[in-house]
Amino acid sequence: MKAALAQFIFETNTFSSADAEIEVFKDGGVWCNTERDVREWAAGTNSQMQGSLEVLEAAGWETAPGFVAVCRSPAGRLSVDCFRETRDALLAGLQAAAPFDVLILHLHGAACAVGEDDTEGHILEKVRTELGFKGLVVLSLDLHANFTRRMLEHAGAVTAYRTFPHMDFSETGERAARLALRNGPCTRAAAKIAALVPPTDSTHFEGHFADILAKARELERLEAVLDVCVLPVQPWMDIDEMGSTVVVTASGDGVPLEELETLANEWFDQRHDWDSRLKEWPTIIETLKRGENRPRVLVDAADGTSGGSPGTSAEALRQLLPFKDDLPGKVLLWVVCPATVDAAGKGATRFVTGDPLVEWKGKVLWTGQGNYRARGKAYTGLSFSTGEAAVIESGQLQLVACTHPALTPDPAFYECVGLRPDEALAVHAKSMTGWMAGFEMDWDRGLPFDGPGACSLNFARLPFKGSAKDLFPMNPAPTHPVEIWT
Repeated sequence: MKAALAQFIFETNTFSSADAEIEVFKDGGVWCNTERDVREWAAGTNSQMQGSLEVLEAAGWETAPGFVAVCRSPAGRLSVDCFRETRDALLAGLQAAAPFDVLILHLHGAACAVGEDDTEGHILEKVRTELGFKGLVVLSLDLHANFTRRMLEHAGAVTAYRTFPHMDFSETGERAARLALRNGPCTRAAAKIAALVPPTDSTHFEGHFADILAKARELERLEAVLDVCVLPVQPWMDIDEMGSTVVVTASGDGVPLEELETLANEWFDQRHDWDSRLKEWPTIIETLKRGENRPRVLVDAADGTSGGSPGTSAEALRQLLPFKDDLPGKVLLWVVCPATVDAAGKGATRFVTGDPLVEWKGKVLWTGQGNYRARGKAYTGLSFSTGEAAVIESGQLQLVACTHPALTPDPAFYECVGLRPDEALAVHAKSMTGWMAGFEMDWDRGLPFDGPGACSLNFARLPFKGSAKDLFPMNPAPTHPVEIWT
């Protein structure tokens, strides 16, 4: 038996104004369009691709991994040219692998392009229509996928991450491979839930979402059920078919629709208890002044680059500058600001940084390329680049300015520019929960705050114009709280 495999990971925030070009993969991300390149890349990672290859090859299957594209950071929509090039390269890699018996596609599930809200459904449809593949397609997704009717129609079996912050990439690939190895037909059904869940209240290890995940594992104990995905959708997309989803894959005709609907309703019924965890700046500053439980993490929720925000907010710098000489330790900050990087390279001591702009004075400590290899429990072993970067110090504040946003908050990000995050009073992370895996910390270290950016946790303030306006919390009483798709 032979399996073809491909991986395409990009996450869109439609409230981020700049389209993503092909450089989001080829410059600081991952782009492998030959089998040799894919294998070399996967071997050093805990990726979905590597997990699938190991399981399939241990079972004696022939494997043909044809394509991988992983973004350096989420962003706005893929441009028309970028999506066309990526889609065509993926399909060409699969065509070159033909004939094959099973196809495994590792996709994100929340990638939008200009003119195409459902790029993953589009690719699945092309596999069926243009490549003419009639066999089993196993689809793996990110936990924050927006599951669509095209995905339901064209994928034979579905699995997804079960952790947030995401740490089970390889394990998800292994599950996908085991679904590919089994014999017999599969059926799918989905429960679409008219709600957006705050990512800060959807961790896998505690709280309301952890309870729903536990019930999903209980549902998998039913004899016919092969996999249950629980998907709290990436909330910063103004597109059709938006909503959180529970997806069940079962053998034969074995999807337990009544149990699926019950689980979906239990999840929806939690909605009034969901918590953004946001803190006000006076509380954050007093906490830092006490100097306890260090390093703390300044969680820049609204400008989270892991959710597609551009990383350009200097809100933390603005709030902390008045206290820069009073803090009992170093506070490591970062911002995407090419103008500040350029000024630092010219030896400036006065800077105008971020969006909105912050005027300040500082001393340049370092300039160079911000290249690093993640060493925390998220994205372990993957290489990233922030492009040209500079470190500027003002009092106890040490700010990293860079030209590219970074995908993951990780100690290696600060270490690659000569800073020591483990010894700091606090570190700044433009991420909802990824810092928890990257820095191996829990919520007791986190100081989440709101500010400028495309990832506000105050969903009602976002300018939704489409059908998402009918989702909770924009609509406290959605017309159809739970819809079953078969």
